[in-house]
Amino acid sequence: HRLLFIICDGNIVGSGNDRPTPRIVLDILGVDPKLDPPPRSFRSIGEGGQQHNMAKVYSGLYEYEGHVVPYLVVAKIGKPTEKSRPGNRGKRDSQMLLLHFLNRVHFEAPMSPLDLEIYHQMKNVIGVHPSLYEYLLMVDADTEVMPDSLTRLVACMVHDAKVIGICGETQLTNEDFSWTTMIQVYEYFISHHMAKAFESLFGSVTCLPGCFCMYRLRTARGMPLIISKNVVNDYSENHVDTLHKKNLLSLGEDRYLTTLMMKYFSQYKMTFTADAKCRTTAPDTWSVLLSQRRRWINSTVHNLVELVFLPEMCGFCCFSMRFVVFIDLFGTLTMPCTLFYLAYLAYLAISKIADIGYISLILIGAIYGLQAVIFVIKRQWQHVGWMIIYLLAYPLWSFFIPIYAFWHMDDFSWGNTRIVVGEDGKRQIFVKDEEPFDPDEIPMRTWGEYEGEIFKRQQQIQEMEAVAQAIDEFGNAGVRPVSRFTQIPGLDGTASQQPQQRMSMYSTGMPDPLAFGMQQQQPYSPAAYSLYFGSMANGLAPPPQPPQPVATSIYNLMQVPAISQMPADESIAAAISGILDSSDLESVSMKQVRDELSRIFGIDMSVRREFINHTVQAMIQRRS
Repeated sequence: HRLLFIICDGNIVGSGNDRPTPRIVLDILGVDPKLDPPPRSFRSIGEGGQQHNMAKVYSGLYEYEGHVVPYLVVAKIGKPTEKSRPGNRGKRDSQMLLLHFLNRVHFEAPMSPLDLEIYHQMKNVIGVHPSLYEYLLMVDADTEVMPDSLTRLVACMVHDAKVIGICGETQLTNEDFSWTTMIQVYEYFISHHMAKAFESLFGSVTCLPGCFCMYRLRTARGMPLIISKNVVNDYSENHVDTLHKKNLLSLGEDRYLTTLMMKYFSQYKMTFTADAKCRTTAPDTWSVLLSQRRRWINSTVHNLVELVFLPEMCGFCCFSMRFVVFIDLFGTLTMPCTLFYLAYLAYLAISKIADIGYISLILIGAIYGLQAVIFVIKRQWQHVGWMIIYLLAYPLWSFFIPIYAFWHMDDFSWGNTRIVVGEDGKRQIFVKDEEPFDPDEIPMRTWGEYEGEIFKRQQQIQEMEAVAQAIDEFGNAGVRPVSRFTQIPGLDGTASQQPQQRMSMYSTGMPDPLAFGMQQQQPYSPAAYSLYFGSMANGLAPPPQPPQPVATSIYNLMQVPAISQMPADESIAAAISGILDSSDLESVSMKQVRDELSRIFGIDMSVRREFINHTVQAMIQRRS
C-alpha cells in the first residue's frame, strides 16, 4: 500500500504564482474547489502562541495514466489571527507533524484534533490502518524522483533488514542555467555520490538529504525506529537557546535527523545506493548559493561534533567511522587553509626549494586524473568538463564560501521567528513578543476514547430512533398518531418559554433528566445528528440546536390525564437509556426501572407503565 502524504507549509503564494501553494496542489490532484473541510488544531514548533497551529485535511485518489494511488493533503493555514505567512512554521515542523502522528499511533498515545482527523481519513476513508505502513520516503517539493527510484530504495531495505535509512544520488535539473549552477554540478557529484558511497562502506552515511531519502518506520519485530520516543522528543525540541542547538535544529535539520538515528540505533545501517536517482533545482544566483552553503557548512560542523562523541560507531582505531568523522570535521574547519597550502606547494615547486612540492602536487593531480579516467571508461564525458569548471572555481569552494559561513555562524535571520539585533556592538538573540501558549487550547484524547465516544453516541441515537418508532406504533392502536415533531397548541404550557438546558452524561444533545422539573425538554432532532455523525471529523460536541417544539404522540392524549405534569416520551426514553447503562441487564426488573424514573422525575410513573415496559424491552433487545 502506498500513500501520497503531502504537507503544505502555510497558506502562502509563492514567487511567480497566482494562487496559494495548497490550492495549486489540490488542483493538480483534482480536488473540488468547493470542498472546504474544517480546520483542526495541533501543536507546532514555534515561540509562544505560534505553537498553536491549524490545518485542513483532504483525501482521495489520484489517477495518472491508469495508475491510481491514494493521497492525503495537510494544508497548514494557521490561526485566524495570523496575517503574515499564516501556518508557516518550517520544514522541521512539517516533518514532526507526521512523525508525531505515527509515534502516537504506535504507542496509542493521546492525539490532537488534527491527528484524529488524519487517523480517520487513513483508516476509514483510504482504508489502510496507519500502523501498517513500513517505510517513509521524504521528498522536497522541487525534487523530481526518477520512475524506478522508489523500487530501488525499497529493494535495498528488503534485502538488508539492518538498513533503517537510505538515500540515492541527487543530480541537478538546471546544471547549465548559469555559471552559479555550473560550478555546483561536480560538487554535487562529490558530496552526493562519492562521499556517501565511501561512508556507506561503513554503514554510516552521516547525512541523508531531506530532499530524497527513505527511513524504515519500525523493525520486523515492531520496535519503533524513526518514530521512537527518543528521536521524536529530541527532534521536536522547541527551546532552542544555544548556538549549537540553533545550527542543529534551524539550519541543518536534515543532517540532525540522521545524527539522531545514528545516535540511538548505532547497531543498524545508514546506507547509499547509486541506482536510485533524483533531480533537484540548484541555486542559480550567487546570493542564494551563499545562503544555502552557509547553512550547510555550519550545520555540518555542529553535527560532526555530535557524531565524534558517539561511543558506538563501527570500526576500531584509525579504521573506524569515528576517525573518518574526525577527519571530515578537521577538513571542514581547515578548508580555508587549503588554498594557501596549494599556493605554498606551487611556490616550492617553482622555486625548487624542496622536492616535497612536486610530490604533493603530483598526488593531487593523480587523484583528479584517476577520476577523469573512470569517467572516460564509463563514457560519462560530461563529468570531465564539469570537473574542470569545478577546479577553476576551487578558490570559491575552499576559501571564500567557508570563510563567509564561519563569519555568519551566529546569523539566525533565516528559518525561525527569532531575529538577530545589534545593541552596543553586541549581537543578541531577541524573541518577538508573542501571545502566551496554553496547552489546554488543544484537547488531546486517544483514538480508542474518541472512537468509543462516537460509537456510544451513535448507539444512543439508534436506540432513540427505535423508541420513536415504537411510540408511533403505539399510536396506531386505533387513532392515527400525531407527528413526534408537531407542536400541539395548549398541550405544553411552557413550550414558548424554554430556558437554556444543562447537558449531562445521559445525552447526545438531549437534556439531563435530573433537570426536567426546572426546565423544558428539547426534542431529539434526527436531521441534525445524521449530519453530525456522517463524518468523524466534526469533533465530539454536537452543534447547538435552536429550541424546537416538544414531541408527543396520540398515546399521551389517550392515557395521561395530567399531561402537563408528565415528562415527554423522549425525556423518559433518555432517562431509561441512562438507567440501563448503569444496570445489570440480566437482573434489572421493570419495576426497578419505573421506581427509578419516579425518583428522577418526582412523579408517580406507574400511569406510563405500558409505555415504559415497551421502551425497556426495545432497548434491551437492541443491546443484546
